[in-house]
Amino acid sequence: MTFHPTLNKFTFSTSIRDDLNKLPYLTMVIKEAMRLHSPVPFIQRILTSDTEIDGKIAPAGTAVNCVIYNIHHNPVTWEDSMKFDPDRFLPENADSRSPYAFVPFSAGPRNCIGQNFAMHEIKIALARILHKVNLRLDPNHKVEKVESLIMRAKNDIQVLVTKRS
Repeated sequence: MTFHPTLNKFTFSTSIRDDLNKLPYLTMVIKEAMRLHSPVPFIQRILTSDTEIDGKIAPAGTAVNCVIYNIHHNPVTWEDSMKFDPDRFLPENADSRSPYAFVPFSAGPRNCIGQNFAMHEIKIALARILHKVNLRLDPNHKVEKVESLIMRAKNDIQVLVTKRS
């Protein structure tokens, strides 16, 4: 999210809690960050019945990995998929998209039961931080990803912090 100067343009009144409901763009920024940098690399499901996948039959009981990174960077769904563009999550843009095109917390009956809580906590934390400071990536630091159970940076993420005036 610190790649994009949009974050530092947010303004807040004295009550961040009241502002959260008035900041749909903050939610869009968070969703776009999670689309570009998914918290987990894949989800796994076990087929409950024989299923045709790409012209072949996968038998019931087969473990199927859904690679979230590939879903979130599919150029058929996401034009210019490597670009940070929170407007992708404007209602008029999101309404026509499949509900399975954006799945940072999985989807369907086995999705993350804590996703609403997690989104709310992310919004509160980010709003509180941005209320006091501006953030940007250190331009001299290259972030490298490590794919593991949880996506993370191999070499940390160095952020420059300046106090808001």
